[in-house]
Amino acid sequence: MFPNLQTKEMLASEEELAPYKNFSSRMAAIDYTVCLHSEVFVTTQGGNFPHFLMGHRRYLHGGHSKTIRPDKRKLALLFDNPNIGWKSFKRQMLNMRSHSDSKGFELKRPSDSIYTFPCPDCMCHTNKSADSRSSSAT
Repeated sequence: MFPNLQTKEMLASEEELAPYKNFSSRMAAIDYTVCLHSEVFVTTQGGNFPHFLMGHRRYLHGGHSKTIRPDKRKLALLFDNPNIGWKSFKRQMLNMRSHSDSKGFELKRPSDSIYTFPCPDCMCHTNKSADSRSSSAT
C-alpha cells in the first residue's frame, strides 16, 4: 500500500543491525535518526519520542518540516478495513492531513511542550529588532 515507506530493516542489512539488536535504546536512536532525516514523518503515538522528534525537525527546517499527525482512531479504522480502495484511503488521508502541519501552515502553539515547539513564537521579531539595532549602531 505504501511503496515508498522505508524501515531501518530495509535500509540496513541484518549484519549491520546485529550489534544493536539486543539494545533497545540503540535501536531507538537509529529510529530517531532515520525519522529525523526523512522527507516526511508520520507520528502515530504520543509521548516524548515524537515530541522531541517533531521539535528537532521544526528546528532543523525552520519550522516547516513535513509532519503528519493523523487522527489515530480514524487511521485505525482505515487500516482495519480490508476492502478499502486506494482512492478512498487517499481521500480520507488527505482530509486528515488538512488538520496537521504537513501543509506548512502555523499551528497554535500549546503552552506545555517546549520539545514539540522549540522556537519562541516571537523569535523572528526578536531577530529583526536585534538586526536593526546592530545596523543602526554601525
